[in-house]
Amino acid sequence: MKEEIVDNIEHSDSSGIQGQFKTWFLDYASYVILERAVPAIEDGLKPVQRRILHSMKQMDDGRLHKVANIVGQTMSYHPHGDMSIRDALVNMGQKDLLIDTQGNWGNIETGDDAAASRYIEARLSKFALEVAFNAKTTDWQLSYDGRNNEPITLPMKFPLLLAQGAEGIAVGLSTKILPHNFCELIEASIKYLKGKKI
Repeated sequence: MKEEIVDNIEHSDSSGIQGQFKTWFLDYASYVILERAVPAIEDGLKPVQRRILHSMKQMDDGRLHKVANIVGQTMSYHPHGDMSIRDALVNMGQKDLLIDTQGNWGNIETGDDAAASRYIEARLSKFALEVAFNAKTTDWQLSYDGRNNEPITLPMKFPLLLAQGAEGIAVGLSTKILPHNFCELIEASIKYLKGKKI
């Protein structure tokens, strides 16, 4: 049955209902995979995470910012609502790698949620400032409304995808990468750069 449906879709023209289904479904699937759910291998970030880091870099003055302000700034790049931004920001803050946090950020072991955005604060960590931003290796694109430029990816000097781990579900595929040990990743990166087997 499944093979028949796929065969019918492949042999239909784009003017019929099957052809439209094929075209629209592929467009939708590609959009969800690339724009919402699955991290890019170049930087290990989903689009919402990348937009948060970019917004925080623009805001960076060394001081902590209210999460509500960071969410508001990120909304000029991310069209999917403030809750998705806040949830992604809290998730990154709980991993204690890219973001310095202050206040009640919840507890991943007990499942307690973070306090409201107006009560908690964040800034980019020194690690994030060092490894995540490099103008020479960053390609840019227009934001969804054409008013700003945003990074396509933030090529990292560190295998962030493995350090942070990732979880996401898209149309036709899902990803789950468990977080790896930070020190072991550093050691493996050095060996790889020296051409040694890891």
